[in-house]
Amino acid sequence: MKILTPILASNLAEFAYDSEYIKKDNISKINTPAMLAKQFLFNAQKSTLHGVSGTTAEHVLNHTSGFGFFGMGRNEGMFKGEAVLAFRGTAGMCDALTDLHCGVTSGPNNQLVHSGFNRTFNSMKPQIATLLEKLGNKPIHCVGHSLGGALANLAAIWIRKTFKIPVKLYTFGSPRVGFAPYAIQAETSLSGIYRAVHRSDPVPMVPVWPFVHAGDEYRLSTCVSFVGASHKMKGNAPGYINTASRYADYKQMQMGSICNLEHVRLKYEKRHLACFNAHWSDKISAGLIWLLRSSGKLTSILAQVGVSSTLSIYDLIARSLVEISQMTREYAEDCKGLLGHILTFVGKPGVKIVDLSYSTVRSILSMLLSRLKSVVVEAIGLVY
Repeated sequence: MKILTPILASNLAEFAYDSEYIKKDNISKINTPAMLAKQFLFNAQKSTLHGVSGTTAEHVLNHTSGFGFFGMGRNEGMFKGEAVLAFRGTAGMCDALTDLHCGVTSGPNNQLVHSGFNRTFNSMKPQIATLLEKLGNKPIHCVGHSLGGALANLAAIWIRKTFKIPVKLYTFGSPRVGFAPYAIQAETSLSGIYRAVHRSDPVPMVPVWPFVHAGDEYRLSTCVSFVGASHKMKGNAPGYINTASRYADYKQMQMGSICNLEHVRLKYEKRHLACFNAHWSDKISAGLIWLLRSSGKLTSILAQVGVSSTLSIYDLIARSLVEISQMTREYAEDCKGLLGHILTFVGKPGVKIVDLSYSTVRSILSMLLSRLKSVVVEAIGLVY
């Protein structure tokens, strides 16, 4: 099975956006870019994927739109005998609400995933199944940008599990899809994961822990300051197509580090060092994970997620941090340090922590989620 070049994968991710307004009964020809038409054959009626995203109301009303394309490798091209599924990213506020909804449900490998992403993918699954049943035992490439990256992730896992064919996954600016067990299974079952990001793109930072990414991170731009425009596919600010085209293959790209296993203790007196960027988002996540793991609370939180009908993930985290702060004086200082850094991160360095009550901790976590949400919504809004 061959590997899509970065420029080919990024152009497929951009091409998927052309599917949005193609109706199910459309019989017109797709205007496929020459670069892609040389390698893959697409057909508007047979190849367009349709799905439903957004709020529960959107699904109840079945507001369907085009969500990507299925293509077959041309006999005269490099990908003869291989297929591609390309999913579009978020378009408008309905899709943005899908991105930022942090409920969880059982995913295609029976592990916990983001329920909004999974619901949208499930709306397309019957159509994808029909296409793949006709495909035969041929390998497939799953590609997507933004929400499309999350959908490509879920599709890749489901296809590999259901049809037992080789699958490679390529994403650009994708949000996190599931918890660690889901990510681990993705890494071990797929034939390759190529997760490209701009370090300044805020969308790959959400949802926050316990959601994690699967696979290594390929960094196309290393600036750490969050810039909404860095989520765009086109343009030079920096633009995923622009940056991906600089590399002949993924081996040339800078590899990102995985911070989830770092031993990070954040001291309250050094909270002024934090600032709102990708570096400190990683540090705060690592500090939270270390605190939960070292105190023994990590496993209990993950066990309760998806079981409790009244508490959100972040309610459980807030409750655990309060309990940790009551274990020892040292843990209390660690909790205070973590929360102090979060306050500075979200632009509230002057707010003092006078107690570690549940209401205080939950309020600070809410500030964190709200601050990240604002920059993500901005980034998504700039895609169009």
